[in-house]
Amino acid sequence: MAEKDKRTYVRVHDGLPDHPKIIDAGGEAGWLYVCGLAYASRQLTDGVLPRRLVLRLTDGSNPEASASALVRVGLWHEGEHGCPSCPQVGPDAFVIHDYLEHQRSSAEVADLRTKRAAAGQRGGKRSGESRRASSEAEANREASASAKAKQARSKNEPETETETEVKEKTSRTPAESSDDPPRHDVERACKHLATVIENGGDKRPRISGKWRTDMRRLIDIDGVTADQAITAIDWAHANDFWNAHILTPAKLREKYPTLRRQATAERNRGSTAGPQTPSRDLTDEEIENASHFG
Repeated sequence: MAEKDKRTYVRVHDGLPDHPKIIDAGGEAGWLYVCGLAYASRQLTDGVLPRRLVLRLTDGSNPEASASALVRVGLWHEGEHGCPSCPQVGPDAFVIHDYLEHQRSSAEVADLRTKRAAAGQRGGKRSGESRRASSEAEANREASASAKAKQARSKNEPETETETEVKEKTSRTPAESSDDPPRHDVERACKHLATVIENGGDKRPRISGKWRTDMRRLIDIDGVTADQAITAIDWAHANDFWNAHILTPAKLREKYPTLRRQATAERNRGSTAGPQTPSRDLTDEEIENASHFG
């Protein structure tokens, strides 16, 4: 999703090029007038232009002559002037005539930015709540389906350990003991997932023993490196669909083959748009890891 345009704009009516004052002042002076409007809006000066900057506002052949022409036709004032509707600012500046009648004041721009920031915070909170609700609903559906499947197996066939279950039980290492410090690669991948979730607007999850066990199994049993796991996390949380689903190492482990296939297909297509396109630019490190992830 493209980021909203946060720039400010100046109001210039479509008859400006034909205005008698612009015609009288000349083309270069008219362009200096527009550049002065842009400077005052950008710097929030309420129409005041320092004299020392006039030479740098445009690349005209004689900016000082253009400034004098604007003063002569009444589009600009000297700092000390007789116009009752414009502020007095002293000899070191010019004043754009009736600037605040047509452009936003510095106070209005500040108020607009505050409102936009507040709206962005509300939107981020709603997005986080939506992802949590979606994740909880999916977890409930999966738990219900798992319970029904276990009941069906208990009625129709004896319980036996699968090859994966045996492998997972026998692959436990001393790092799972609460008396030993967690492994560096497991801890790094777990902390990265927690940080990505927090940056998405949700409360930072606690890295539990189950988190570390599931991440260790992804690395040791499934053969996924910590760098590949981190790249898969970043890819999923830049995706409008997957960012609401990859919220635990267990879910990352379950969906990793699907994430890898989708990332490979997306890269092969050379797609630069669409629902699976990340909403931000990848870092150099992520681009390097992506070739291993896909």
